[in-house]
Amino acid sequence: MPSPERHATLCSRNAHKARELEQLMPGWTIEPLEADGWPEETGATYVENARAKALFGREVLGGGHTLLGEDSGLEVDALGGRPGIGSARYAPEGAPAIAKLLGELSRVHDRTARYVCELVCLTPDGAEVRGSGTLAGRIADEPKGSEGFGYDPVFVPDGEERTVAELGDGWKERNSHRARAARALLAALGAALLLAGCGGANPVKGRVLRAFFNGGPVVRELGQRFPHKPGTRPCVLHDRRVTLQATCATDISLVNPARAVVTLTEAWNHGAQAHTWFFFIRRDGTVQSVIQEGAPAPKPSR
Repeated sequence: MPSPERHATLCSRNAHKARELEQLMPGWTIEPLEADGWPEETGATYVENARAKALFGREVLGGGHTLLGEDSGLEVDALGGRPGIGSARYAPEGAPAIAKLLGELSRVHDRTARYVCELVCLTPDGAEVRGSGTLAGRIADEPKGSEGFGYDPVFVPDGEERTVAELGDGWKERNSHRARAARALLAALGAALLLAGCGGANPVKGRVLRAFFNGGPVVRELGQRFPHKPGTRPCVLHDRRVTLQATCATDISLVNPARAVVTLTEAWNHGAQAHTWFFFIRRDGTVQSVIQEGAPAPKPSR
């Protein structure tokens, strides 16, 4: 059974989104909410709709749960930002929605667009934490590719020549609007949720973290202020000659028998600001990739 701290309910009927979020939040179990009587999406913004979904989940399940509300959409400049927050109601998902979109853009030269995602997390103690993500691009002339879902077969991200459906689920896991929102959410959660289960003895996690902190110069420098086991400790940062009392926290998720994710979070201004490094590593400590989210990291004290 997953620990309560690493279990969340996505207040959505879209099983695709629950599976995708579980991939984007290593070590977490994300389950969709099974319920009837879902409220209409009447919010004026993605955040309002996401919050309403999370609050509906609290009505269904009661307190003491980690609840995720998500709202996302495709904004097309030539259509005045439509379908936008009405993307889910624009047309039936898949081929019908794509056909309608391409029909509206027939003979339209400006095909710039963006995916937008907002995540709202209600923690067991009632706090609200948010994460936002966007992915800019353009609408292709015709659908291509077989992976992903929604408008992925016709969405070409900036800097790419292929659609998200052609680029594949691996690319999407690293770069999608939902991936960016999930990383921003994890960074914002900081010590509030990300570290809720830290500190327990786990010999495998300890061995992987030791190998990780014995790695390259960047990791060794971070290791001077971050604990070498799951947990937190105070640290001092400097921002424009101002001394900041901060908390440096380490967490690790064992994703599968070969991989792990090490999360290092600096939080300051009483947790109002945070910077997070996500290191995707092999179990021998080798760093495969790293992503940073949150406020710019101040300089550590020397």
